[in-house]
Amino acid sequence: MGQSAAGGSVAVPGVATLHVLPGVAMLRPEEAVFEKTLLGFADHQRARRLSWDTVNTRARIARQVQAMSGGYPWEPVWDRRLFDRWSAMLADTVATSTMRKYQNDLALYLSYLSDPAYEWPQVCLSTFGTFTGFALRDLNAVRHAQEYIGQPSGNRPLTRAEVKTFFGQMDPEIKRLREQGHKGALAAARDLAMFTTMYGWGLRRRETARLETHDWRRQAKLPEFGDYAGLAVRWGKAGAGQPPKRRMVISVWPWAVRTVQLYMENVRPLFYSDRPDDGVMFPTERNEMISERAVNQRFQHWRELGKLPAQLGPHCMRHTYVTRLIEAGYDGQFVTDQVGHSHAATTAIYTALSNDFKNLKVRESLDAAEEAALARAFAVADAEADMDDDFSDQTAQSRSGGSRRTR
Repeated sequence: MGQSAAGGSVAVPGVATLHVLPGVAMLRPEEAVFEKTLLGFADHQRARRLSWDTVNTRARIARQVQAMSGGYPWEPVWDRRLFDRWSAMLADTVATSTMRKYQNDLALYLSYLSDPAYEWPQVCLSTFGTFTGFALRDLNAVRHAQEYIGQPSGNRPLTRAEVKTFFGQMDPEIKRLREQGHKGALAAARDLAMFTTMYGWGLRRRETARLETHDWRRQAKLPEFGDYAGLAVRWGKAGAGQPPKRRMVISVWPWAVRTVQLYMENVRPLFYSDRPDDGVMFPTERNEMISERAVNQRFQHWRELGKLPAQLGPHCMRHTYVTRLIEAGYDGQFVTDQVGHSHAATTAIYTALSNDFKNLKVRESLDAAEEAALARAFAVADAEADMDDDFSDQTAQSRSGGSRRTR
């Protein structure tokens, strides 16, 4: 318990004595105290306004390590060897960025548990007679030495050929399914609009899945795009303990706007032929908002149908959007604002300019340099010619004046 300004006690979220009452006997005390530490950790995390998804994920990691060790965090079994063994297991099963996140989740739990302000060391010592030190340190944790630690072949922009393959296969497949009377034709037509929206407005999976029809906006200076000149993103990536970030994404590509408009007018109403319209942008045939997992599954379906590399995922659409804007000559700050990044350096990670674009820029640079060199040469030649003309005029006048004097 902490002390108030008036000297009274105040409850600290997650403090041990809120969960373990002194003098109260517990059935299976080790297991009970461990679960109560997780309840206290949840209170501590929720006090920072972290989501339940985040809290439950961190608790799950602690439970996994406990099950692997066969012991509890206050016991000597939670030592460097345990964390090394657990980290080695992660290294064989998850990506580097995921491994670092899990290690960080566990470190946060252990930091909470060992903080004297939350009284768990005192409770564990009085209940079990032991409270070990913790060994998750820099020596056995993934180092975060740079901004991006993902795999180079993972989240990357699609090449122009891959974009053509991915989207080019959709119309023929939709037509084939429709001709066969297959119920998947409607979902396929929705997918075309959904992945066009991801690509055309640079959205994340969650941002796309939670779109609603009223998120589209008009823009006075873009009347040619009508109702689809801007997109209000309400479920952007949130910071720790913060609500989802919001941003307005301005439409830039007419072809994307046309695809969304056709979907809204001709495809989406078919999902609501027998029920009221709930405003969900990308519904499912089960009358639900499409989930992020379903977005992954649908992308995988089209990726495999097009025989594209297996490491590509939906987030590649966002990388492709950033790259295409840069190649089109849009200002870097505009691109950063469009995708909702806090820093331009983060946007730079998303950019991988194509070889054709690089070659074009080199060619333009060489041509510009050659043109400038020629311009300088012509300027020098013109100046020399002017000097020669002046010299010739002066010589002629001198000779003319001299002949008059001899006369």
